[in-house]
This record gives sequence, C-alpha cells and structure tokens, in this order.
Amino acid sequence: MPASTSILADKLHEYPQQDVIDGSGGASASILDDCINEHDGVLHLLHRYAGRTFCTPGKRLRLDAQSYYPDYMNGTGLDELWMGCTVPIVTGVIDTRTNKAPFREGESHVLTPNGQVISLQDLITADPQTVMGEKVTAFSNELFGKATWPIVSKKFDNLNPIPDHLHWAKWEVYDINSFDNPGVSASHYHTTAMGLYSFVTKEQFLACMKRFGTGEYNGIRHLAPHVMMQLDNGFVMPNGVLHSPTNLCTHELHVTMDEHFLAEDLTLDGRIGAADAFYACREEDYPKDRHEDWEYLVEKFDFAANQDPDFVQKHSRPAIPAEEFEGDGVTAKWIVYGDFLGEQRCSILRLTVQPGGKTNFCPESPTLFHTNGGSGRVGKLEVRHHQDMTLGEIYPEIGFITQAALSGGGVEIENTGTEPFVLTFDFPQQAHSQTPGGSVAH
Repeated sequence: MPASTSILADKLHEYPQQDVIDGSGGASASILDDCINEHDGVLHLLHRYAGRTFCTPGKRLRLDAQSYYPDYMNGTGLDELWMGCTVPIVTGVIDTRTNKAPFREGESHVLTPNGQVISLQDLITADPQTVMGEKVTAFSNELFGKATWPIVSKKFDNLNPIPDHLHWAKWEVYDINSFDNPGVSASHYHTTAMGLYSFVTKEQFLACMKRFGTGEYNGIRHLAPHVMMQLDNGFVMPNGVLHSPTNLCTHELHVTMDEHFLAEDLTLDGRIGAADAFYACREEDYPKDRHEDWEYLVEKFDFAANQDPDFVQKHSRPAIPAEEFEGDGVTAKWIVYGDFLGEQRCSILRLTVQPGGKTNFCPESPTLFHTNGGSGRVGKLEVRHHQDMTLGEIYPEIGFITQAALSGGGVEIENTGTEPFVLTFDFPQQAHSQTPGGSVAH
C-alpha cells in the first residue's frame, strides 16, 4: 500500500472489519488504476444496507434471518439495499455503537485488490472520465456542479406498503421482478397508490392534511387510486406525485438525491408525527419555516399531475426485446425505457446468458449491474447470485463497468454455471444516442 494512503477512523456500519481508505488524499488515482486493472475495467461494489424507521423488512433481500435486525440499530430492521449511490442517504437511524448516524450510509464503496474499501465517489473525483466517460461527466457537472454518478440504484423491500409520500424533485423508476419476488403469482394483489382521484377537491385534500396526527387516521390513502403492479415490467414515477409503493421487493432507480415528504400519519408499521413528515425535505424544495403549514402544502401541490386520468397508461413500461444485445444463447429485454418528464432519464436492461454462453458487452455508457440469478463473470470479475447472506461478509454480486472497460472494446460476459446467468444493468440519464424503445414508449 502506498505510504500516502491513509485509513479513516470511521467504518462502514455493515463492514466494521474493512479498512476504509481516506479518498481525500493523493492516492485515489493509483488505487483506481489498481481496481481497474484487477477486473478489466469492472469495479466490485459492496452491498450497502439501510433501515427506515417507518418500515418493516419484507425479508426478501436474501440476508440470513439474523442479519435483518442488527443489534446496533435499536430495533430498526434492514429493508433497503443500496447498490449504486454517491450521496449520503437520509434514514433517521442512529447507530447505537457511535450514537451518530451511520457513516456514509448507503454510499457505494469499491473493494480494492488488497481487501480495503474506498468510496466510488472518491474514485470518480480522482478521474471522472476514466470511470464515467466524457458524456456522463459533462452531464453530471451540469446537473450537480460536480462529477458524480447521476443515478441511484437500490432495492426496497417492505412487509407493508411504504407510507404515502411524494418527492419534490426526485423522480423514480420501478422494476418489480420475479427474481426478487420468488413464488409471487402473476395474479398477485399487491397494489401501489398513485396520485389522487380526479374528483378530489383542494378543500378535501387540505382537510385530509389538517387531520395529520390529530385523529385516528388522516385518510390520505382513501383519496388515491390503487394500481396492480405487473411483475417483470417497468413503471416510471415522476416527482411531485403522491405514491405508496407496493409491499413487494422493488428495484428502483432515481436521480442522485434523497428527499421525501410523508403524507400519511398512520401505517401498518405505526404512527408518523407531523414533524417527522417533513424531516427529509431539502430546504431548497420545501423551506423549514413552512413545515406543518398545510395551506402552503396545498398551494405548492401539483393537482394536475396527481389527477391525470391517463397516468398509468403514460407511465407503465411493458418489457420489450433489446435486440441490440441479443445473440446465440443470449436474450435481453428493456425493462425501463423511453423518455419521461421530457428527457431520457434512465433505463434498465435485463440480460440472460444460457449455460455455456458468452457475449461481448459494449454499451455506449458506463453502467452499474447486479446479479439476479446464476453465476458467471463480467470481465474478470466473477459474480454469483447468493442466498442467506450474512451481514458483514462480502459477496460478489454488484459491479460497475467503467469507461476504461468500454474504451477497451467492452467486457466479455460468460455463464460459467449450470443455470441461466441473469444480470440487470442500470443506465444513467442520456446514456444512449437513441432512446431505447423510443418508438413504443408512452
């Protein structure tokens, strides 16, 4: 290890045994080179887990039974897997070992060749174009004022629906797939609340919000249409729209930020106080001096977007073939595709390689991937779909294909097992010169 590399005193709460490299020093560039050389331009990302105080784990993140409720989280369970993220997330959980919020909670960290870890953001800062490429780097600088990976990839998995909420600035897309939800029938009855019925008036909505925390239940969910979510298809959720996602394990992408407003004061997981409803709002989206000012909330609320009668039709994404990535023994589908909110926001690709099959994978943009089934290799990184994972152990399932790999002609993906090797790729904004599924998207 270079002498200039320093180790942080703080540890990742899931991996206290791993040394965390201080990426603010001058060694990040050489560490990036080592990581890229190890796996032909593919970075090995760690699983990062989080718990929401207002949710109960659905226990489909494939952890072993004991790992869902770490003793240092004071009764809060792990219900989210953050696979690709370069900003700290907001959970409200306090680590009882330190009496502080968990260190860099949810942020992606890369396993180095010597077994230490360094944040993905630190490697991006060291050499943005080697990691993300010129196009994504330029887009990121324009949107955030710095080089950072512009989308978040995560899975949320709750026993009950998430409280009805909205994001002032954060759009989301959903991939509710059968790999994450084994045994769930296609005729399941798991619904997502979306927006408000067209007959709901501003006065009715205001009365509902004024009841927040004052009675048995404020009743927001009674004002919302509920939609059955189709397995193995995508859905996009624009910012500003109320929603209460289904109680299924959901692969989600969203723009790189973490903010929300909770509109529901009672769920199957307990009560939510009025002050807690606003705790994750950013000042630039919703000023602190207007918290619990329900008239201001109604004034700011986008009724047209929430009461669009064609909302489901516009925002559903039935899976379509991705012929450009198919080949002998290789099938591919676009799960999320097309433009929404007027732009190419992100896309999700699922690739299946049959036993003995291989393919050269060279998309236009760097991409994060995770493993849905089987085993194989991506470049030189060997990955496998695991069950009953133990918190604190490191499992090769999640990776990042850098621009360095693409500039070298892409990576070879090979199924080295006896079952289909299934990978899901998460692409950022403006990743494609032609928007996938542009001719069929709503």
